[in-house]
Parts: sequence; structure tokens; C-alpha cells
Amino acid sequence: MLGYLDALCTALIARDAPEIRRLLRHPLARALPRKVREEALAIRRAGASSLMAPVHTLHFFHQTAHVLGARGDPATRPRVTGPQLELGLIEDDVSDGQDEEADEEKVASES
Repeated sequence: MLGYLDALCTALIARDAPEIRRLLRHPLARALPRKVREEALAIRRAGASSLMAPVHTLHFFHQTAHVLGARGDPATRPRVTGPQLELGLIEDDVSDGQDEEADEEKVASES
């Protein structure tokens, strides 16, 4: 199903009317929600100059990938992290707020 949805999303984004028509005739098209089918038909009819985005189809693809736990879906991929990077931060030696008082005096003298 994910392969079919991926092909449908690709065809819709490319505005490939013959491919959209072929995919909508596929037996898996019966499992598509009404909004997805209607969106695909509207994009196919609108033609290559249309600015319509296949929002419902992409959303359905993402939901299906999430439910199936597909490894190809970026939202479900585990994050690969290495060892934590240590940042050698320099500690400022501020003694009793003297730096803050100096900053306040500087601002007061500038105004």
C-alpha cells in the first residue's frame, strides 16, 4: 500500500495525468478515502498548470506510514545519535555582582 501511495503522491506532484488515471484505476484505489480520490481527480482535471497541492494524499500517506511503522517515513525513523559532544565552556569568575554594577554605571553614564 505504501508503494502505491508513494507512486500516487509522485504522480500528483508531477501533475502526470496519465499516471494519475492509471493509479486511480488500480484495485488499491478502492481503499483510498473519499477526500484523497476527489483530490486526485481534481488535480488530474486541472492539468499541469494547476497550483493545487495534494495535501490530503500526502497526509494519508504519512498516516499510513506511521500506522504501519515504515522505516522509510522520516517521522518514524529512530534518531541516530552518537556520544554527547562536550562543550568546553569557560566559567566567568564574577565576584559578588561587581560586573553587573559596572555595566549599570556604564549605561547610566552613556545616557
